[in-house]
Amino acid sequence: MLDKKSYDLLSYLLTLTEPETVTTISKVLNQSRRRIYYHLDKINDALPEEIEKIIPYPRIGILLNDEQRQACRIMMGELDGYSYVMSVEERLELSLLYIAVSKERVTIDKLMKLTDVSRNTILNDLNDIRQKLSDEEYDIRLRVSKARGYYLACHPLSKIQFLYRLLYRVYTKDNEKFIATIRKRIINLPEVMPYFSDDINDYLYTELSTIEERLGKRLNPKDLNFMVKILPYLLLSYHSIDFTAEEKERARRDFSLAWERLEYQMAINIAKNLREKFNLSLDSIEIGLIAMLLLSFRKTLDLHLESTDYDDMRETLQLFLNTLQTKYHLSFRHPNDLLNQLLTHCKALLYRKTYGILSENPLTEDIKIKYGQLFNMTKSCIYILEEAWLIQMTDDDIAYFVIHLGGEIENHDVSDSQKNHVVLVCDEGVGIQKLLVSQCKKCLENCEIDAIFTLEQFYSVSDIITSNMVISTSDNVETTLPLLVVHPILTDEDIIKMLHFIRTKGRQKESHYDQQLDKLLKIYVPDCNERYGLKNQIEKIIRQEFIDTSLN
Repeated sequence: MLDKKSYDLLSYLLTLTEPETVTTISKVLNQSRRRIYYHLDKINDALPEEIEKIIPYPRIGILLNDEQRQACRIMMGELDGYSYVMSVEERLELSLLYIAVSKERVTIDKLMKLTDVSRNTILNDLNDIRQKLSDEEYDIRLRVSKARGYYLACHPLSKIQFLYRLLYRVYTKDNEKFIATIRKRIINLPEVMPYFSDDINDYLYTELSTIEERLGKRLNPKDLNFMVKILPYLLLSYHSIDFTAEEKERARRDFSLAWERLEYQMAINIAKNLREKFNLSLDSIEIGLIAMLLLSFRKTLDLHLESTDYDDMRETLQLFLNTLQTKYHLSFRHPNDLLNQLLTHCKALLYRKTYGILSENPLTEDIKIKYGQLFNMTKSCIYILEEAWLIQMTDDDIAYFVIHLGGEIENHDVSDSQKNHVVLVCDEGVGIQKLLVSQCKKCLENCEIDAIFTLEQFYSVSDIITSNMVISTSDNVETTLPLLVVHPILTDEDIIKMLHFIRTKGRQKESHYDQQLDKLLKIYVPDCNERYGLKNQIEKIIRQEFIDTSLN
């Protein structure tokens, strides 16, 4: 039976694309080399008999082959929410979530039952939580009293900001096993369950999906899904706060910026329906919280850009774009469209900055690598926006600007009468969609990109699409056409797969290249360990040469 440490090793091995030595792995996982060998033996014992054992080659290390990788993925999938053993970090997150949302008195015994660990472990965890909170930018303290048990002492808005960041970390890790554990251990508690009912979740999703008809705006699909998942936690965390009348009035006024906005009227309507349909009453602070989230989340459509309320913002953005163009001799394909995209993005950005809502960009490091020059250009001019709006932009914020700019920078198109026809599917937002088109055009000159759709749009027109191939950033696409799944910011492996995909028109041909190379090297390098390392280096050089030759 594999335990948590075995699964940690298994999970790490699945991420490797190049060999790593046992010493390196032991440092990354904070385990001794002896323990790594021990857990590796347990993994090998659990592998099916027909699968080759995982061997750590001296001075080279470990790298799973395709069969081992597939078998390990299956083993990972067998770990369900009931047998899942949390890491220390996950256990702290679970305890923090419970303390933040519970309206009941939180005791050590309840935390022991929640996390399935001993009293001493809980006491150590509480000390770790205190230390972590002291390192946070929010002024939050873990306190304990006879009447309330353990609770978070802080300003109400700080608690919401902190909980938002915690939930963002939990859900963006995409660890379904941990999320299932949260559902089992927190969401099913009697005092919490009503907020997480399937009926309420379905209503919220349907209602928020109608924002386009009601407000002339469309939420980014990922942000919409995230809001439905986290809103019950945020509402519960508010209910767990003990307010004086004066503190409650101050908290209400924290959301005063939203009172005059259309989003506030929609939040009032949501509160009305929750009361009438589900007997769930929200007060003015909770309504303000919903409006704040609606204002802060990214939009893929906004029909109110011509409002005079945003004239100053438009002028500032135009100055920013003009400075970029003049300073670096850039040219944009559709300057007016680009200005509108940035205005849509920045309206939400300013609300996020005002309310301290986290805005991480998972693509930032990829963008710095692939579009380093444009990133530095943008960063050198971003002071124009910072000074005008009295905010500070992070690298994550700048990366979002690069996404929009990169999709609009003028390139020379290559025409070809015999182009293949491809449709792109991307749910990552307008900026990422445009950048994906730009990347694909650069990589696939002999290819006509007919359109780019969200997943929902793709399904609505799938019966009339004339393209003969689909490239998607999600593996959830169901289609009879040849399909290739890539990352939003294309990796070298993505580019190789795309070039092969287009040249073969999506037909997957069995390759014996790996076996042929191994057979050839065996003549000159009899030692299997040395041959294994040499083969990996040769393949790496060939991959890079293939990309350079194909794109130049």
